[in-house]
Amino acid sequence: MSSKSNKPLPSCFEGPYDSPGFLLWRVSNSWQREQRNALQHIGLTHTQFVVLAVASWFYEKEPLTQARLSQLTGSDPMTTSQVVRVLEKAGYFERIPHPQDTRAKAISVTKAGLNIAAKATLVVEETDKKFFMRLGEKNLSLIALFKKLL
Repeated sequence: MSSKSNKPLPSCFEGPYDSPGFLLWRVSNSWQREQRNALQHIGLTHTQFVVLAVASWFYEKEPLTQARLSQLTGSDPMTTSQVVRVLEKAGYFERIPHPQDTRAKAISVTKAGLNIAAKATLVVEETDKKFFMRLGEKNLSLIALFKKLL
């Protein structure tokens, strides 16, 4: 360790609370915990909710394959595969013949899936509102910044 610095790590930050990555990680964990607790009463994990909600948004707009659903959610294909199986077993998804590709199956959201997605969306959005209300009007700026990072 250099005698010029009293820092234990070779970081450009004075400490973890100066690091945007560390702060994002902390905020993300806190937000996910709130969502997990809120969704527990509905019987969905947050990942299941995200996959179900995205499928609900897009299923009438385009035939959704598992690969496309993975792309739209930003989840890795293995996680998407596991979640799709669980949601199919729960009766929220069904696999139907793909309208353009005879080798593929499309994922269709069932009526039960749409109902639980609608209920869960209200819970998730209320949880978001409570979590982010501390930002006040800066909430819109945060959304713009997130979009820029994506």
